[in-house]
Amino acid sequence: MKNVYRKWYAHRITLGILLICLLVGGANALMNDENGKHDADENGLSNEDIQKLYKGKNALGHIEQLVNVGPRVAGGDAEKKAAKYISRKMVSYGLDVTIQKFPILYFEDKGSTLKVVNGHSLNPNTLFYSPSGEITAQIADCGLGYPENFTTCGASGKIALIQRGEIFFWQKVQNAANASALAAIIYNNQQGNFTGTLTFVTDIPAVGVNDTEGKYLVKLLKRKTVTGKIKVDTITENRTSQNVIGTMKGKDPEKGIVYLGGHYDSVSSSPGANDDASGIGAMLETARLLSTYKYKNKATLNFIAFGSEETGLDGSFNYIEKNRKEVSAKGIGMINLDMIGVGGKRLIGNIDNNSSNLTNYTRNKASAMNLGWKPFTAEANSDHTYFEEAGVPAVFIYQSEDPWYHTSNDTIDKINKVKLEKNGELATATIYGWAKNPQQRAKSGMPAGAASSLKKASVHHDILYSEE
Repeated sequence: MKNVYRKWYAHRITLGILLICLLVGGANALMNDENGKHDADENGLSNEDIQKLYKGKNALGHIEQLVNVGPRVAGGDAEKKAAKYISRKMVSYGLDVTIQKFPILYFEDKGSTLKVVNGHSLNPNTLFYSPSGEITAQIADCGLGYPENFTTCGASGKIALIQRGEIFFWQKVQNAANASALAAIIYNNQQGNFTGTLTFVTDIPAVGVNDTEGKYLVKLLKRKTVTGKIKVDTITENRTSQNVIGTMKGKDPEKGIVYLGGHYDSVSSSPGANDDASGIGAMLETARLLSTYKYKNKATLNFIAFGSEETGLDGSFNYIEKNRKEVSAKGIGMINLDMIGVGGKRLIGNIDNNSSNLTNYTRNKASAMNLGWKPFTAEANSDHTYFEEAGVPAVFIYQSEDPWYHTSNDTIDKINKVKLEKNGELATATIYGWAKNPQQRAKSGMPAGAASSLKKASVHHDILYSEE
């Protein structure tokens, strides 16, 4: 009996030590997992696995296919062709695919010209949602475009020259229209050119010019009467755009949904290789990897290619508008990929910067994967915006700066293949880790009914003109 007791006692001690080791090891693993550093679970993918399995050449191949359809203007034929391609790829990966259509105001810029009669030809950009028109009239310097400025400058029957700044573009232009101006020129208040949206269709045509051309006109007007000739050729009509949603159902769908998204439309002047075929290409490769290797997470994964981002985040806005209950009850994280293939700095952040546990998790993942990064506070300028507004923890992965942004030079040869691949690996590791143990990922302060009170942002071309 004594020997039996000793064996039993020794066995109890061994079990106790083993249990303590397991508890300590489990606690350390949980801590590492929360910090984005845990390598693997019993039947899961480690960071190293993901880095080996993720194929940047596949992401690049998707970019090539999207660029080949032409500029993917929201509501246009090329955007629809791109949506079909994305849908086919998602289906081939075994995802449940849904096409969500929504109405948009289609806008196509067919070109603008601006000449000073008996003077220079300038280089205007059509402001988004400007109506067409051809006007020859005197130019008047009308300051910042407040209503009182047009009384002072005598804008009636003239082309109003307005400085950028302080109030929205549409306010400046509509104030000019209300004062009986025939057209508007907005010039930059800082170096360089700019693109912008009127947000709404205004009553008169409007273009933008850079600071140098604006100052030239101001200086000229101080010396003499100046006549200008503006021609704006645009199409504005009601059409539809669409989101493409691929769902990978989790082992325990009640644990929630993690979203990985990017936008597949582009501006009319650009092939949109980096903005944002890069984000879509990376997202599709993430979907292939996680579906092919069958490492099921507890939470559901939704891969979303948003349409009509360039018109003001219409795709992501409509997704949340039509899925309020889902987003409010089950949304536990959103990873946004926008412009990840060009530029020297990897930026990881969101609108509230450090307030999101998902943002911190992604940063720690990047460090664990030996990927350099910098924190930044994102503007409300891409598809993370409305998820954050609805209370879903969000992170925006973005590569900066892109000198070819929104130009005809945003072509596939500018994509840095290594940066594209590394950002895709980071997104894959983040969504996989975040969905693996969703019970540990409490949503950060989602107010009751938050998703029912979205406010539409004044956004265009990934720029928020919050003070104009």
